[in-house]
Amino acid sequence: MQILDFIRGRILRKFIDLRSLSARQVSYDEIIRIELLVAMCLVAVLCGSIYLVIGIFFKLSYLIILTYLLFFSTVIPFVLFLIKKGNYNQAKLIMMVIGSLFMFIKAASLGRESGMNLAMLIIIFATFAFYSIEDYKYILLSLVITSTLIVLLETTDYSLLGNDRTTNLYEYEFNYITTILFCILFFYVILRVNQFINSKLTGLNNKLLLKNNSLKKLNEELDSFVYRTSHDMRAPLTSLMGLVTLIKNEKDPATIQELVRMQENCINKLDLHIQQIIQLSRNLKTDPTTQPIQFESILNDVFEELSFFEQAGAMKKTIRINTPFHLYSDPYRIKTILNNLISNSFKYCRIEEVQPSIDIDISSTKKSTIILIKDNGIGIPAEYLDHVFEMFYRASNQSTGSGLGLYIVKEMVEKLGGTISVKSRVNSFTQFLIEIPNTTSTL
Repeated sequence: MQILDFIRGRILRKFIDLRSLSARQVSYDEIIRIELLVAMCLVAVLCGSIYLVIGIFFKLSYLIILTYLLFFSTVIPFVLFLIKKGNYNQAKLIMMVIGSLFMFIKAASLGRESGMNLAMLIIIFATFAFYSIEDYKYILLSLVITSTLIVLLETTDYSLLGNDRTTNLYEYEFNYITTILFCILFFYVILRVNQFINSKLTGLNNKLLLKNNSLKKLNEELDSFVYRTSHDMRAPLTSLMGLVTLIKNEKDPATIQELVRMQENCINKLDLHIQQIIQLSRNLKTDPTTQPIQFESILNDVFEELSFFEQAGAMKKTIRINTPFHLYSDPYRIKTILNNLISNSFKYCRIEEVQPSIDIDISSTKKSTIILIKDNGIGIPAEYLDHVFEMFYRASNQSTGSGLGLYIVKEMVEKLGGTISVKSRVNSFTQFLIEIPNTTSTL
């Protein structure tokens, strides 16, 4: 294989403009066929030269010598020129047509015993090696021309242009060897093309299987999402309508004030559901953008937006940011991830028992950025840890949310190509570890 790679890299590709192939998005199997055409030209020149040198000692006919010289000096250089210019189909067609005529002229003057009937098969094998099924017009044209010439040779007993006995001396051995050589070359290329196509089909099948599994998961989640979301959104609306009725019949200002506060809670719950639906939809439908992430600015915005929490003022915040390698990622998704995790720390803190605290540690390496968020809240029981990222899962009776927050976090982290894990101990701590790969300024 190393010898073949050397031949391809150092010899064949000197005649091929790979940049042009790449710019035109030529497939790999077609590149293999183009390499075959170049190899056939070079092997033909090598075999023909050896044939002429040896044949001089056996007094080749002038017709054979003239045919070889014309073929080597005009056709093959022109074919290689067309390949270099990117006219691959024209180069193949010329090689097939002129090659057939060259073989015909030689065969028509040597007789059947020369083995030229065997050598004519080279053109037929080459037709199927040079072209893909999409090029069926070229295949049909080449087969019609070659078949017509073979029929003509058979009906004239390979002596239409005479019967050169001198040239015939070692012709059978030469034709036998060259036919085997070219057939090996053609079958190798066909095998390589088939291997490439099979590999590509396997890759496409694997992608299709992953897509099907993803769609199955999405459909299951969609069914659950529609049912649970409609229920969770209807609950605060029902409460809101009940509170409106109570306010209409209430005269006491203090009671009215309390009922208004309860209305605000219902509206906030409804707003949270709507925000989470928007977040899920945006995460599914949009690709990540790539911008430099300013963690200080994002965290300041998050804490300001969450300042309405009663626990926000009492929470001790420790923030460490050490990012010598800049993260380029999606600011919207990064902010949503941080917002959901930090808001959970506010919701599930133990304000009566200990000083509530949250530690945020952000660091980067050349390959990734690591975000560590740890609080000293109520914690998550060990048996629930494997399920906290599932849609609508609530790990605590204290939870008043929809059960979508951590699910959204996980989906967004994975959309960014990252990973997330959780550790926790009841009435001790909860820690989320996120790792997001660093990218360049462009995707």
